[in-house]
Order: sequence, then structure tokens, then C-alpha cells
Amino acid sequence: MTAELLSQIVSQSMRDPDWDNLKSSSSDYWKRVVKAAVSVIPKVGGAVAEGVQLYYDFKDDEFFRKFTRYLLGIEGTTSKERSVFAEEIEKKAEDYSGNVILGMVDRLDNINKQTIFAKLTSARINGYISIEDFFRLHSLLDRIPYVDLKGLSQYVEPTYDESGDTELLFATGALEIDTIDAKGGPNKYVLSRLGEMLLRWGFDIQLDLKHGCGTNVELDALTRQEIEELTNLNKNYNPQIDGETLVL
Repeated sequence: MTAELLSQIVSQSMRDPDWDNLKSSSSDYWKRVVKAAVSVIPKVGGAVAEGVQLYYDFKDDEFFRKFTRYLLGIEGTTSKERSVFAEEIEKKAEDYSGNVILGMVDRLDNINKQTIFAKLTSARINGYISIEDFFRLHSLLDRIPYVDLKGLSQYVEPTYDESGDTELLFATGALEIDTIDAKGGPNKYVLSRLGEMLLRWGFDIQLDLKHGCGTNVELDALTRQEIEELTNLNKNYNPQIDGETLVL
């Protein structure tokens, strides 16, 4: 199937899909959509049979499976709202909305990510997140393996996971450093602003975390008295001491 044809199908389906047929028989639904789209594009208008045959190619079949899940996830929005959203996508991305949504859906490597992406779309349509954060959150969703997405909620509290997901999540921007361990142990991480938004709007997990409060440093080489003596050298420097932790 040509990229032009697929982009047009995505654009038209975003605005006004046939919900009943999409739910009951998505395969037959997409066959009819492909036939209709092919017939109205001059460049390939005579290639209905070829277009339908190419639909059965694995790549196209897999895309429509993912796109179906995505569309069903935004069923609660109106046609007008989706049209406004598509126009906003075109303005910000400076590209045809069908191309942009096609690429965003196709890049997600797990069918369950489509449900999350649909929730992020609804959150943007309803004004809960900005269009810029919508694109940023999709980037997180794209780069984080689904197995690690499921463990993202453990970072509500400062955590380090020895399995290796901490470094990956931090590299994507989903986490920020909470505590630097000066004793030689692993640093601890918590959800970043974007990580929290991904859980809130993509997973329906309501959180209320504070961001931008600085980084803690764990010290055990100095006693509390020694820390106080050192900080007294600079009268304008007034860190908080919480137990054995020096808050910079």
C-alpha cells in the first residue's frame, strides 16, 4: 500500500470512523476503507484489486491491528474534537496529520501501548496536557519497553532497581535523580515531571509529587556535628539535614 493511501486512510478514520463495524469486524471494515480510499485517489484509482491484496501484507495488517486499538481507545471523543486535534497536530508538526499519526502509531512496538497512546490523545483533546507534552510523552512511550513501563510506578518513592530498568528509564527522561549516594552505592531515582504525567494520563494513576526540590546527598563519612561545622563556614549556605542525609 502506498504511503499516500495509508496516510489518507489514517486521516479520514481519525475524523469519522465507523465505530460499530470497527468493533464487530475490524478486518472487513479496513477492507472496505481501503477500497474506498483507493478509488478516490487518482494516482492509484484503477488499482483497487492491487490495493486490497497489499492490505494482506504483514506490515499493513499489523499496522491496522494497532490503529484499530488506538481508534477504539479514543471513542469517547467527538468527531469535531478529533478534527481540531488533527489540525493542531498539523500546525505543531508542520506535516499532514495523517502522516504524523500514522508514524506515531506505527512506531509503538506493543499493542498495549496503543491503549496508553489513546489515553494520552484523549488527555490532550480534553486540555489536560499541552500539545508539546503530548509529543514528549509519546516519545517516552516509544522508547521505553512495555515490560519496563509496567514497573514505572515503583519510582513514586526514591528507588534503584538492579535489574537495569533504572538506567533505561532515566535515559528516556521518565526519571530524575533524587539521592546521590556518596558512600559508593547506587543513586536513587524518582519519577520526573514527564514520568508522572505518563502514569497519570496514560495509566490513570493519580499522583501528586513535588518536583524541582533539589537533590539529596547521602553521607556517612561525616557526623552530624561535622556537617554543621562545615556548613557554618559559609553563613549564606543553609542546607537541611534529615537524619543522615544532607539536602543540598
